[in-house]
Amino acid sequence: MDTITVSWSSAVVALVFVYCTVNIFYNLFFHPLSRVPGPRLWAATRLRFVQSLVTGNLTRDIRKLHEKYGPVVRTAPDEVSFASEEAVRDIFNGRTGAKQFPRDTVFWKAPPGQADNLIHANDYADSSRMRQVAMPAFTERALTSQEPRIKSYVDLTMHKLSELVAETSRKGSNSSGAVIDAVRWMNWFGFDLVGELSLGESFGCLQDVQNHPWVDMIFDYLKVMTLSIATRYYRGVEDLLLLLVPPSLKKQQADHNQHALDKLHRRVAAKKDKVGEDGFVDFIDPMIDQNNNPGFKRMSMAEVESTMSNILIAGSETTGSTLSGLLNLLSQNPTELRKLETEIRGTFDKEEDITLRALQNLPFLNAALNESMRVANPVPGGLLRVAPMGGATVCGIYLPEKTHVHVDFISMALSEKYFHRPNEFLPDRWLPEHLRPSEFVKDHLNSQKPFGLGSRSCIGKAFAMAEMRMLVARLVWKFDISEGPGKKVSWNDLKTFVVAERIPMRIKIKERVF
Repeated sequence: MDTITVSWSSAVVALVFVYCTVNIFYNLFFHPLSRVPGPRLWAATRLRFVQSLVTGNLTRDIRKLHEKYGPVVRTAPDEVSFASEEAVRDIFNGRTGAKQFPRDTVFWKAPPGQADNLIHANDYADSSRMRQVAMPAFTERALTSQEPRIKSYVDLTMHKLSELVAETSRKGSNSSGAVIDAVRWMNWFGFDLVGELSLGESFGCLQDVQNHPWVDMIFDYLKVMTLSIATRYYRGVEDLLLLLVPPSLKKQQADHNQHALDKLHRRVAAKKDKVGEDGFVDFIDPMIDQNNNPGFKRMSMAEVESTMSNILIAGSETTGSTLSGLLNLLSQNPTELRKLETEIRGTFDKEEDITLRALQNLPFLNAALNESMRVANPVPGGLLRVAPMGGATVCGIYLPEKTHVHVDFISMALSEKYFHRPNEFLPDRWLPEHLRPSEFVKDHLNSQKPFGLGSRSCIGKAFAMAEMRMLVARLVWKFDISEGPGKKVSWNDLKTFVVAERIPMRIKIKERVF
């Protein structure tokens, strides 16, 4: 009996070995993508890609592959990464009659237990339906009504930072100002403001000058989400992973989700019959407005709950990342910081004169934000799609249907082909044409799409730009900023787990002397 068991075991092992060998041989030499340039180890199996993904190195690794192999790289047996403007046009329907590339469901999928939502919806009709319901919260009119809320959280940030500088001075530990971690402070601002506009309640991070437990959980959640994404390449493995999650971790996540839902339901109950009566429109108003979403027939309550839960993360993490990245870059580039100081302080005599309307057309402020999103992209994973049914051709390369497609904007951002002195933080390249230095006239500014593009672009772009302009302008107007102690942080060396990892970025601030 033992001999038979051993024989069967040996046969199974042999069959698995033969299958893997044949599969690898096919992937390398006979697969439709076999002529696409790239490392053979990545082309042979998906394992090298997955290893890079779960260790947080995928963004850096793919950038290095583009540097070695060019703008088109095979990064897995059935995946190709593109770093070219031509690919952007081909994939995102730049040509008349071109097929639409659906979102990659490996990455774009609602979290377990949640309904489909505005952010993760893959079906175009569902995405369009939910976008139409939510859109009234993200118009210019809505933004005007939201300005007092934005200003109140900027005011609170300035007040708490002033208190910190004063306390540091009283202790005598640093008469030249206080050292802050820009990552923590910018995330506190982002989460508190988005919490107010999504759930009607702040998380209290700024008021308490500390992380709320829900905020502490977010980055760990994103790491788990990255692991979950990796398992989706292998059928059934994600379900197994969920079974292996410790009960204590499941309970922690459930408690945090319930905390957000409790806030949401309180918000709905408090204002469901008074939507927009005072002229103020927050993010959830249009979704619960019976005129806009009667009986939750256009967008179900489950979809609303899932959407608001994910807006909390998407709206706050990206803002916090962009702001901390910009402050880190400004502190390391004092010449560019002086230019921004000159513009802000030369435009506004009083702090209260700094309004959203007044900030819209400040050329260097807008240029600095755009340049920070190029050098320190808040969502470094790029845009992820799959080839449509029947396949499609991108950059002259035929992609079989369901081929995973990655558009790598970071590789374009850091390429000399697209940008002059690409590794330097130089906001002048984004100035209007009549102000832009001649050395940047050939820069491919349109190659960068930090808010996405087309029908799936970020619905909150105008709001995000407004809140970031306001906070940066007020910081630069009120405080002198300089580089903090410790090792410099290079954004593109950070690991990424959906977003860049949270490494402290220390800057020094002191009250401006008038």
